[in-house]
Amino acid sequence: MSLAAYVRSPRFRRHFPDWIAAILITVFFLGVAEHIVPFHRQFKLSDPTIQHPFALVERVSGPECLVLAAFIPPIVMALVTFIKHRNRPDHAWHVWTVSVLGVFLAVSTVGTATDILKAWIGRPRPDFLVRCGPRQGTPFDEYVTAEVCTAPFGMMVLEDGMRSTPSGHSAISFAAFGFLSAWLAAQFGVAATERPIHWHFAALLPLVLAFYVALSRTQDYRHHFVDIILGAFLGIGAATTCYRKYFPAISEGADPLDSADQEPQLPL
Repeated sequence: MSLAAYVRSPRFRRHFPDWIAAILITVFFLGVAEHIVPFHRQFKLSDPTIQHPFALVERVSGPECLVLAAFIPPIVMALVTFIKHRNRPDHAWHVWTVSVLGVFLAVSTVGTATDILKAWIGRPRPDFLVRCGPRQGTPFDEYVTAEVCTAPFGMMVLEDGMRSTPSGHSAISFAAFGFLSAWLAAQFGVAATERPIHWHFAALLPLVLAFYVALSRTQDYRHHFVDIILGAFLGIGAATTCYRKYFPAISEGADPLDSADQEPQLPL
């Protein structure tokens, strides 16, 4: 069965409303939530947590984070699925599209939630004072507002400096790669005690990338550690919720919940 034929099948149409919801959430995330003006919280020039340098080149930029989350899970899922189910292309298309839908929904939902929380909380980033460029004569140890800022890098950079908590990079990477890790664990059948240890390590590899992306934000002084921890919890929560919406527990099978028949766990 080709992709075009599968898209016309009842199994795909069953999830069509979820695809529409995921697309609408993504449009809101990128078109609205990313541009919400954050709350302007008071700050002190003497606060050492916001006195760090402003990195002109980030280890993982915002667009790069989205590209990693958007392309790595679907590509890995396609490779595993079409090798594992190479004799059943119709089933392979179903497993892959439901898997992509799940990770798509997890990333778009957590991205939207994170942006809204960033705007409501309005916590300054570790590099905020460089973004602010306070005017001479600004009180050093008194609470002031953004009105004292000269914004040497522009107002967009200044306002982005008030969007520290939680970390969007952390939330998105743990949503995407946490979902992928759980998915691989199920596909590789790691719940079976007789499975070789290398399958367990392979299933955990996506989490290494998630940790790298999240921790890079502290290395670039874009986020405090609590920001990436909170983002990780949000991402893992989104990944777990969306995974269990479409798939059984890892120990109970690897096929989507709506599959007509379940295949035994076989090695690749």
